[in-house]
Amino acid sequence: MPAAVITAPGQVEVQELPEPHPGPGQVRIRVHGTGVCGTDLHLLHGHFGARFPLVPGHEISGWVDEVGPGVLNVKEGDLVALDPNLWCGQCHYCQRGLFQHCEHHEALGVTLPGGFARYTVCPATNVYPAQGLTADQASFAEPLGCVAWGMKRLRPPPGASALLFGAGAIGQLLMQGLLASGCARVTVVDPVQDRLDLARELGASEVLQPHADLKTELLDRHPYGFDVTAEATGVPAVVQGLPELTAVGGQVLVFGVAPEEAQVSLSPYLLFQRDLSVLGSFALNQTVPLALDWLRAGRVKVEPLITHRLPLARVGEALNMKAHPGLAGAQKVLMTPGEETAPPPL
Repeated sequence: MPAAVITAPGQVEVQELPEPHPGPGQVRIRVHGTGVCGTDLHLLHGHFGARFPLVPGHEISGWVDEVGPGVLNVKEGDLVALDPNLWCGQCHYCQRGLFQHCEHHEALGVTLPGGFARYTVCPATNVYPAQGLTADQASFAEPLGCVAWGMKRLRPPPGASALLFGAGAIGQLLMQGLLASGCARVTVVDPVQDRLDLARELGASEVLQPHADLKTELLDRHPYGFDVTAEATGVPAVVQGLPELTAVGGQVLVFGVAPEEAQVSLSPYLLFQRDLSVLGSFALNQTVPLALDWLRAGRVKVEPLITHRLPLARVGEALNMKAHPGLAGAQKVLMTPGEETAPPPL
């Protein structure tokens, strides 16, 4: 089967690999589409403990193509979304329900062969029937599951106001997740006007480009600050500025992936005096079902985010688009290794 393989840091090529087959409790997925994520770039450059050769891709949807012995939750032909994270269920973190922090964690497309291939194999417990959805929608289950975990961490009060920095693909999902979770108004800040236009289309109440007096403008418009402030940028300076924009009793959500070595300076007195809570949100944690519910209910729209569909032969171009989204106007790039021959959903 064709598959995109990272062979060494900075090197990716399409190879012909043997077709995998499921063992007991496993299923084989004929991949419809796999979203390109910033994690794929980190892996390409040897970060996140990458081990090569590696077939990347963890935002996967497709059809069950073959089932192993003992599989009861899905059948051949089912359209499914995948949770790429595998956990042991026994370690310190699993026993506390923090499965994404499993001490024996594995993940499709990160430590195991992923979705930049015609087929991928995973435990049946990691697939979720996606009836009522399109295969494109189902491919957003993983990133939207990350948003859903962030919302479970945050639990915004009904009618809350929110401020979000970052309107890339994950920012657009986070904005819609905030609205789906009870926020009444979301103000979005991003330097790219096209992204702001899309955010407005998808439900943002207010959009702004950053400038030297942005904090003053935001507090002039919202003198009490925002009940929730969040960032989907990974920019440390953005994180540092969030508490001053957060209302008394409010919450700060750090959602973007900053450089591991980055440091920020926060005022302990400000956190104390304003009764602020600062929360992190890492990956997803059994939250694919909530993501699929949002999609089925139409509370989160993902089709407008897909700007490019590329075959495996153009994997280098797809990764470059992710690294430089402004050059191609890219939001979500979808690798489609089997779209031309995939069966229709049942």
